[in-house]
Amino acid sequence: MSERYDSLDRHYKDIEKLNTATTTLFWVNAALSIAVFFVDNSLTVKNILLTVFTITTFGYFVIDNYLSIFKIPKVEDIRRVHLLTNSFNVPLDNEKTNMYYNNEIEPSLLKLGANIFENSLFAKRVTYEMAKRERIKIGIFIVVFFVALLLRTTEMELISILAQTLFASTLIPAYVRLEVLHFKNKVIFDSLHDIFLFHNQRTSESDKRMSAKLLDCFVKYESAKAYSGVKQDSKIFHKINPEVTQEWEEIKRSLNVDRVTN
Repeated sequence: MSERYDSLDRHYKDIEKLNTATTTLFWVNAALSIAVFFVDNSLTVKNILLTVFTITTFGYFVIDNYLSIFKIPKVEDIRRVHLLTNSFNVPLDNEKTNMYYNNEIEPSLLKLGANIFENSLFAKRVTYEMAKRERIKIGIFIVVFFVALLLRTTEMELISILAQTLFASTLIPAYVRLEVLHFKNKVIFDSLHDIFLFHNQRTSESDKRMSAKLLDCFVKYESAKAYSGVKQDSKIFHKINPEVTQEWEEIKRSLNVDRVTN
């Protein structure tokens, strides 16, 4: 098998479809909540909009909670098993990956560190691109809100609807979690870069410290993903994959990652 393959891809495709559904429902709900404000003179139309709003709100609630409570944690458990299987060459499940982890280190804690090193590089780059897109979306919504706030002709009810959509929904919390995930992956990447940079200067005493630091990076990486609940955008990943893969190869050469010994 010479091409990249990850059996998790099929699970992630399901998550992407559900994420698309929740995003669509969110904006439909936002549009409906604003539309209801403008149809006060037509009780029939208003009732229809409120009925649709109730249905879409319930749908959003069900899908969003299914994703966050069941689907994403389950897939993350599978991904974690893949990571440990590759790092220690222990078949913890029957799922397969190829060219997902790219280093030549013998199975060990050090290989686990190299795998997380590579993952954190991709994660920080993907989340950076995702955050850029979300900053624009949030920025536009905030501008619209404050323009409506400053205009004296804007009804207070409409302002409250916009405020509820912006501040009392998942829009801003999801964006904050994305920014935090990006920052934490950057910190983990920098930490692992230092570990591999100074690996060849280790002593028996520093070996213990390095092992502790590698485990610390592993725990921080997993806790960051668990805290954020963010599914990284596969389209962005595939778009930047050649560029970041080349960057990873350059990092491996400069730090002699493939030549390190346990």
